[in-house]
Amino acid sequence: MEHDYVAFSVALGIGLAIGLERERSNAGGDEQVPAGLRTFTVASLAGAVAARLPGPLVLPAVLLATGALACLAYHRTSDRDPGMTTELALLCVVLLGALATSEATLAAGAATVVLLLLHGKAWLHHFARQILSEQELRDALVLAAAALVVWPLLPDRYLGPFKAWNPHTLWLIAVLVMLMGAAGHIAVRWLGSQLGLPMAGLFGGFVSSSATIASMAALARKEPDKAQAAVAAALLSTVSTFVQMILLLAATSLATLRQLAIPLAAGLAVIAAFGGLWAWRSTHAEQAPEESPQGRAFDWRVAAGFALMTAFLLWLAAAAQAWLGATALVAVAAVAGFADAHAATASIGAQVAAGRLPVGSAMWPVLAAFSTNTLTKIGLATAAGGSRFALQVGAGLVAAAGATWLGTLAALSLS
Repeated sequence: MEHDYVAFSVALGIGLAIGLERERSNAGGDEQVPAGLRTFTVASLAGAVAARLPGPLVLPAVLLATGALACLAYHRTSDRDPGMTTELALLCVVLLGALATSEATLAAGAATVVLLLLHGKAWLHHFARQILSEQELRDALVLAAAALVVWPLLPDRYLGPFKAWNPHTLWLIAVLVMLMGAAGHIAVRWLGSQLGLPMAGLFGGFVSSSATIASMAALARKEPDKAQAAVAAALLSTVSTFVQMILLLAATSLATLRQLAIPLAAGLAVIAAFGGLWAWRSTHAEQAPEESPQGRAFDWRVAAGFALMTAFLLWLAAAAQAWLGATALVAVAAVAGFADAHAATASIGAQVAAGRLPVGSAMWPVLAAFSTNTLTKIGLATAAGGSRFALQVGAGLVAAAGATWLGTLAALSLS
């Protein structure tokens, strides 16, 4: 009896909530809506009663009757309102009322989603027609196909020379790179240009921190009045480096991430403090552009290149381990780090996940790749931005690297 009371209460609440929204959506119109508060409430309760009555055909009969009434209502109002949202919502409410008798929580959650979709009509139309660009829609479809169609079909086993490649893991890395680029693009579009260059640098670092530092260095040299904001952007792009390393290790080897948790957290805290300080200093000087940037949400070629680089490093690491032993991995990772620390991190995590590298030996190659990548960033800052810019950015980078190594010593002493 208590279950029935809960189920019918949920069905009643679903009908009242969605009916109230439909009633309010036409509050300013002269014509009466085909289905409002009372109709939706009765329809939801009818679905609940039909689900509780014996006989397998009761609920289909209620659905057919509701569908016929919805068709008649649409026929009468289609010349004024060609939309079918209210009629489809009415059918959905019948099903949700029936679902409430067996899965009340699921029915309430689904009804909330329906309610949000109905109430957000104006914003959703504005977003789809004026905010979302054609290129961004294509990028979203590419990301959805990569994550939901291709990735589940790839084999989750190690293949190729030295059994170095797991297609499932490599594709996951490419999807993560695309997803992080898209997240950065969405955040910049959503926040607009009020946060200026520092925010652009933070999200640009998810694509390439080194490239972001080089571009900000060139901007600081060309426009000295934006030098402080450019320094903040360069430093915050390295925040993205730490975040990406954490995400890639989480995707490939949680054991390695646990071992490197203290060093990465220490370096992340220091570089975030430096970047935040310079962003705060640039707040009053920076003039944000009037319009938020548009364009590609991400570049799939960057993700594909990153995955290919990771695959090459995986093969190189497996070959070095087979021919020279595990000690050669540090040298291989250090050399790879000059180009990119993320690919080296992902390859080391994948080696641990495959069982070809002990967890205790994974810390040093990752730290070596990170350290040499820091040297690359300082070199780019010096070459493109001059000594002053390099000193300002380099101070934060060296401090973060030092904190990372100190965190490593602390982690070793605790273990």
